[in-house]
Amino acid sequence: MIWTHSIPRPPVPQFLRETLRNYPELIQEIQDVLTKGVMDGPASIPPFEWAIWRLEDTLSALYSDAYEALKEAEQTGDSQAIYRAKIKYDALVVAGRPRSLPELRDYFETYKGAFE
Repeated sequence: MIWTHSIPRPPVPQFLRETLRNYPELIQEIQDVLTKGVMDGPASIPPFEWAIWRLEDTLSALYSDAYEALKEAEQTGDSQAIYRAKIKYDALVVAGRPRSLPELRDYFETYKGAFE
């Protein structure tokens, strides 16, 4: 995704970067969703709220995918696959818990003029 704004991309909250540190592809997916949300968000919805909604939707989809992967691994009986799937699932359970996400709030407050 090409970033065309003069402001920095919205940050992936530190809590999520730490929780998902073993899954850089998930962190990148979250970054892409936040970036796309800033670029394409509807004018009728405040950007911070739009970013939170997009983030919640993404985490929900990632959680569902991890749950399905865990169930599939359990059906194979492969203990290594089950272990990897369980660790990823557990990380997404933690990542999906509500947080205040101050980095995102600060970002949108700092650059609010760019969204008007």
